[in-house]
Amino acid sequence: MKIAVPSIGKNPESFVSNSFGHAPFIIIYNDETNKYNHFENIGFKLKDGSGIKAAELIIQNNADVLLTREIGHKTYSVLMKEHISIHILNISGSVKSTVNKYLKKRK
Repeated sequence: MKIAVPSIGKNPESFVSNSFGHAPFIIIYNDETNKYNHFENIGFKLKDGSGIKAAELIIQNNADVLLTREIGHKTYSVLMKEHISIHILNISGSVKSTVNKYLKKRK
């Protein structure tokens, strides 16, 4: 399973971004390899369509799950069509702690 999280930084210790589309980076955790990879979100600098660009990045990297604090309706629809599970976060923290909390809930 691959878990995508919008982030303000490049590493798992970075905080989760408050915005999905305008997050500077998307970090994807692969639970099979136990590794995190970061990707620059080209939608970060766009005024319109930033969420769609971030969604494309998640789709291209075969993520199964998105953990985010917010998401727009159009972007939500795009990801749902690709069968990506979306979880809205109500707390903030690091990418790593957010992923760990999600994985603990799944057990």
